[in-house]
Amino acid sequence: MHSEFRLTTALRHERTKVDDLYFNVPFKLVHPFVDGRHTEFMLSFVGPGFLAGDEARMDCVFGPGTDSTISTQSYEKVLDTAGGSASRIINLTVQGIAKTVFLPLPVIPFQNSDFENAVTAHISPQSTFVYADVVANGRAGMGEQWKMQRYSSKLKVFVDGTSFSEPDETPHASATDAPSTARHRTCPTDSTSHLAFADHTLLEPGRFDYTHMAMWRDYTHNGLMYIHLPELSCNGMEKNGATTLSLTERNTARANQEDALIAKLRDLAKSMRLPGEFGTTRVMDGVVARLLTSRGSDALDFITAASRLVD
Repeated sequence: MHSEFRLTTALRHERTKVDDLYFNVPFKLVHPFVDGRHTEFMLSFVGPGFLAGDEARMDCVFGPGTDSTISTQSYEKVLDTAGGSASRIINLTVQGIAKTVFLPLPVIPFQNSDFENAVTAHISPQSTFVYADVVANGRAGMGEQWKMQRYSSKLKVFVDGTSFSEPDETPHASATDAPSTARHRTCPTDSTSHLAFADHTLLEPGRFDYTHMAMWRDYTHNGLMYIHLPELSCNGMEKNGATTLSLTERNTARANQEDALIAKLRDLAKSMRLPGEFGTTRVMDGVVARLLTSRGSDALDFITAASRLVD
């Protein structure tokens, strides 16, 4: 079965609203939860789970100024694909000074399952973006640990060079009658797009021993979290818009900002007494955390709490 989900959000009257929406079965969107500018969208995948031949596609665009969280209603199950495979493609676009948090519930690969997941995110330099996913090593309660044929999840995050300003919600505003100093200025950025982060989580127990000391050992869940903090060029602009912070100053300030976030993540892991392994580091453009736990809820609780550290 081929299924699609498309969502576009926009800022309307200081609220994050659905601007365009389309989905077919088995996708379903629960009525959004609105709290000021922030809106939480809960996605449901109605049915037993992914079967052989299933192809799911998600395309989400988060407009300038919006504040969105995407979550799922239940754990994603990949059933026995009986020699076939199932796949999912997720495309995320975050525009302008938008904040987007993508936090689906964990994926559970069943015995003899084969699943391919590919996530591509294009985000603006001024955006705040959090992406996380958790995968289990099978149905532990059914004795199906490491019984999947193959599980592959690829993530690519691109920071685009094109800037988007926050929308001016003044009625009937146009380019011709706009004042000389715009209400929302865009940051000067490079026009090119660059790969900020890439990850490939591969579970193929027929080829690798994941219980090895250098692998998962006795843990059952693997969590990944990527966080992009907004560029500082806008904040460094003088009021007349004539100058910006130098590249060196921006890079130094950004590194300090990311280091402060890493310290908060480490303190959070200690305060929660996270039962598992945890590590976090800076990457080319952003912060990444990886964790191993023995319960999906432990990984999910930490990731959810960590996402709240990001303004």
